[in-house]
Amino acid sequence: MASKSIFKAALLLISCVSVSGQGRWPYGRRRSSPPSPGPPSPPGDLKATLQQQVQEVVSSYLSEFPDLALSVAYIDANHDVAVASGKPATINRDITSEDTFLYGSGTKPFTATAILRLIDQGKVKGTDKISSIIDPYLKAQGQQSMAGFFGEAIGDATVLELIRMGAGIRDFEDDYGFDQWALAPGNSTKFWKDYPYQAMSWSASSPNNKGDGPLYCNPGQCTAYSSTSFEVAGLVLAAVLAPNEPWYSFDLGSALFDQRQDYPSMIFPPKGHADKLSTFLTVPGHSTASTWPKTTIFEQDPSILGWTCGNMVASPKDVAKFFYHLLDSEVAHADTKPLISDSSRSEMTRMSTMSTGWMAGRLKYGAGLMTLNYGSYRGRTVVLGHEGDTYGFLSSQGYAASLKGAYSVASNVDNSRPMESMVNKLLQTVDQAVNGDALSSDTPVLV
Repeated sequence: MASKSIFKAALLLISCVSVSGQGRWPYGRRRSSPPSPGPPSPPGDLKATLQQQVQEVVSSYLSEFPDLALSVAYIDANHDVAVASGKPATINRDITSEDTFLYGSGTKPFTATAILRLIDQGKVKGTDKISSIIDPYLKAQGQQSMAGFFGEAIGDATVLELIRMGAGIRDFEDDYGFDQWALAPGNSTKFWKDYPYQAMSWSASSPNNKGDGPLYCNPGQCTAYSSTSFEVAGLVLAAVLAPNEPWYSFDLGSALFDQRQDYPSMIFPPKGHADKLSTFLTVPGHSTASTWPKTTIFEQDPSILGWTCGNMVASPKDVAKFFYHLLDSEVAHADTKPLISDSSRSEMTRMSTMSTGWMAGRLKYGAGLMTLNYGSYRGRTVVLGHEGDTYGFLSSQGYAASLKGAYSVASNVDNSRPMESMVNKLLQTVDQAVNGDALSSDTPVLV
């Protein structure tokens, strides 16, 4: 699910939450930002300080969210810290930093990285037309062509336009009917063997597009946030790397990591046909949002997670490590097998403002990355990363150049306030530990 998030004092990121559990947008329609925290105590031992803070945040929200759990990770050249707090009644134990959460649209940077790796490997070009890659795969899977889903104009869409939100493909969460249908009790436990195709069809349908046509615009003529675009990117990956397999047998991790053991907690369901989310997920989520049914997220079928738009299950410490190796060029240059090339990193971080759709004129997006601003009484920290909002979970992750470090914060409720409170505390505390002073007054601020 990729529902839209809130864009308040901190320009937070998006996630995909759809029928298949993609992430939603923590900023957007449902979120209200908490007040900026006061100055933190000077950090002595960073881990001890963050452990105290995460416990304080959880305690402050327990009356509203009694099963709340938060997990936090931060990494730079001198720190590698992971802490957690919470004891959800569903599992009746204290969570640890090894536990896994859903990331919703926090999956998008991983999908974009996989596409850029295909380009680095010479298997596709960024300018290749997606229909020429995907149509043979669709035919082999018994599906209609890309033009059948989106109209003839989609034939001009390129590979890079998919992950830069420039293909014109509508977000299937412009209307939440699809998410509500998917999470309904009779649907959420069944295996959605045609999930990406159903999401694509819904995105172009009248109930979602409100009569404005199957695309926001012709490819290359606008930019608009779209989780559907990242599901189509998944079809590019499957068509190139697993052309004889159905979408649900394609493992995004196989396209990302030369050494899968470097990120042991990361799983991208459904990985064939698993019975339920709890096969991979160790912390149950709690859906409290008005956009879909209120329920515990643990025993549903993993095909509801939105595939390459929002299907990642992981611990925050592995997510923070990924962003550190992805976006810190010095770290990447020291890696024997970097995740992507320097040119792909430049493409990924070339940000432009969305011109159409959700947050038009305000949201800055690259190739699978958003510009996030988190505020405090001292200024703002600018992050390149992504937020994720999905059924029962919210997360924020990325790389802060001013800190030369990466982080991930995940919560098991789809209300943004606990997560935002923790991110603000984390970035303030780390800034004080790393830089010792207040944030620079010339730090760019999105308004």
